[in-house]
Amino acid sequence: MTISVRFSNYALKTNETLTQRIQFVYSPLNELFRSLHVLLNPRHHGTNIDWVIGIQDKFTEEFYENLHYFQLFYELGVSPVLLCNFCYHTTTIEEEIQNLKEFLVNYPTIQLIEYLKRIIDDRESAFIPTLAKGLEWKDFSLNKNDQLLNDLRRNATSVYRRLFSFIEWYKKSIFDDTWKEKLIQQKLLTEIQKQSSFLRKKGFIEMFNHLQIDRIRWEKDTLAIIKPFDQEIHLKDSDSIMLLPSYFIWPHLFVESFDQGIAITYDIMEQPSYYNSTPEGLIAVFKALSDPVRLQIMNYVLEKPSTTQSLAQILLMTDSSVSRHLQILKEAKLLKARKVKKFVLYEPTALVTQLMPNFYRFFQH
Repeated sequence: MTISVRFSNYALKTNETLTQRIQFVYSPLNELFRSLHVLLNPRHHGTNIDWVIGIQDKFTEEFYENLHYFQLFYELGVSPVLLCNFCYHTTTIEEEIQNLKEFLVNYPTIQLIEYLKRIIDDRESAFIPTLAKGLEWKDFSLNKNDQLLNDLRRNATSVYRRLFSFIEWYKKSIFDDTWKEKLIQQKLLTEIQKQSSFLRKKGFIEMFNHLQIDRIRWEKDTLAIIKPFDQEIHLKDSDSIMLLPSYFIWPHLFVESFDQGIAITYDIMEQPSYYNSTPEGLIAVFKALSDPVRLQIMNYVLEKPSTTQSLAQILLMTDSSVSRHLQILKEAKLLKARKVKKFVLYEPTALVTQLMPNFYRFFQH
């Protein structure tokens, strides 16, 4: 059983016309909502159970009340409406929240209510059929409380005010620290850069194979997304596929339709590393990190990709000495080099945080 995403004849003409369908979305606000889903259903998200346990002492009675009051927004996915239907391009969660405040002022409340009613009325039979209940959504039950819908009908402005107060408290009290400690920004940006580069080099079909998601595949001019129900989505020439990598959603895969196409939110945690951790490879990594100068280099280039010359100035060393250290780090696959005009910039790979997720926290700033 699958969601079959079908394309127009124009889109299917060439790899380039297919590639034009794809947009990658970096959205900290999406991650905030996805993390609230995890807090609603921690038993379904074993990779984050340590995080849930670690922050429970920060929860208040008011937080729990709001978590369940607003759960229709994130219990079975996050509506593109909460991401402003991807109308804006932002780089911070603060900008996203401000954009959402302005967006909801002009968004018809009746449309939001209808969307939430479909979650309650339709997904019990369509999104969570018997097979899905026994697998991906075992022991899960939909929120039957109509209070949110009734409040939206009576006074949407008051509901939105409560929503943003809840979001701001959660962001400041819990999510901001999680964002930094889990290095989520770095993980999302690394994934987007990697897949965008692969898309440019190899094209649409190969890129979806490269995502390493067993539930997405290309079949006879159709993008097939494995789910425990059947659905067909027909994309127009102007429609896009928005790809949102997420730290929090495993083991789920979410597909949401909106006016300009579909949004696919997929997990980045279980993708295999490019690094083959043989004993010899690990020896090379730890040998490379055993020198204080090379540790300083790793710390510097994390904040700002740098040239050999700029690192030499910072470290008060000769270019040749710094170059030797850079070569050792490159051979251990801890650094990579990219050319920008006439400059060669060095920056860290994801390897060190794959081996030691909290590696950079040990540096004093």
